[in-house]
Amino acid sequence: MRAENRAKRRDHILDIAIEVLSERGYRDANMLEVARRARASKETLYSWFGDKHGLFEAVIKRNAASVQGVMESQLESDAPVDEALAAFGRALLALLVGESAVALNRAAISEAASDPRLAETLVTEGRQATLPAFTRFLQLHASRGHLEISSPEEAAEDFLGLLLGDLQIRRLLAVQRAPSKVQIEARAKAATEKFLRLHAATRA
Repeated sequence: MRAENRAKRRDHILDIAIEVLSERGYRDANMLEVARRARASKETLYSWFGDKHGLFEAVIKRNAASVQGVMESQLESDAPVDEALAAFGRALLALLVGESAVALNRAAISEAASDPRLAETLVTEGRQATLPAFTRFLQLHASRGHLEISSPEEAAEDFLGLLLGDLQIRRLLAVQRAPSKVQIEARAKAATEKFLRLHAATRA
């Protein structure tokens, strides 16, 4: 199978895995059902992902990579700090309140006591893989005199708090619909403006 076709096939399988996870939960989701819906062989799934945990770990890594790509591109660009923050905010918010991340977080919470591996993977391959690029971004703009921050890690938490509020919790509790692109755009812009009021460098 050509690399491009294999990548598309892999993405399709991961999309189906999230569909099954949303319907059945982590405990009742199984490789056979994913293979059946994706019209793939069980052998392919086990060869590519190892087991069920490996399958959902691949989903988590794909999600994280989408946000990392946005932040890495901002590290290499000369875009103004407000534009870069808003771009990161849009990408992160769309991910965290989207169906894939919501299904994964619900599954991790429900299985945390009996099988904490999924929760641990969300932390190590999700949050801990994504935030370092953002803290490097904050450090970079602090060094350029655009931001005043004493701790990039604490400043990152400030931005996340302003961006998310309790929206992610409400999504996990199924009392909030996924926001539209327009709502995500507005929320990322508002979080950026509030963050810069806290941390923008003062000018003489």
